[in-house]
Amino acid sequence: MSLKESTKKITKNPCLEEDKKLEFFEVIQKRYSHKEKFLPNSVALSDLELIAQAGLLAPSGNNSQYARLIILPDRESLQPLCDVSPAEGLLTAPAAIAVLTDPSAQAYQWNFEVEDYSACAAQMLLAATALGYSSLWLDSPYFDEDKQKKALQVLGAPSTYHLRVVLPIGFPDGEGKRREKMPFEKRVSYKIFGKAK
Repeated sequence: MSLKESTKKITKNPCLEEDKKLEFFEVIQKRYSHKEKFLPNSVALSDLELIAQAGLLAPSGNNSQYARLIILPDRESLQPLCDVSPAEGLLTAPAAIAVLTDPSAQAYQWNFEVEDYSACAAQMLLAATALGYSSLWLDSPYFDEDKQKKALQVLGAPSTYHLRVVLPIGFPDGEGKRREKMPFEKRVSYKIFGKAK
């Protein structure tokens, strides 16, 4: 069952206009990881702030709010990060948002750091798509300890912080490749694991 087919079966909510309900699921369906080139067109700062705000409104375990964001609104602010690690998805992006956390800031028995930054980044990807931009979850270049340290330095972040994700944001230079998702039926069970509908 495709997402488009699923949205047709949603129970109608009398408090919500139908076209707005479907609009949200269309955004989910349109989102993809853009790993090709971006157009040089700038991204409005107001749009970047709107995307960042969407991330900050994400669910947060115990309301810990671990995620900290750095908006990189142009190539000048973005280039030092590219110099640390010339990741393909970042080289032509006109803007980006970096997501950081402070592992030393745990205030509760349980650490929700991973959940917090993941939810934050996911909502920003959807927000970027809703505004007509393309983006990409970029984290592997910063798994390397040395590159992580250098990235924090160029971003001016405290050494206790950790750069988790960078989201390049811009208009795609052509249609990006989309990898196919596994069938719904292969990933969803009913009542118990592995049970078909």
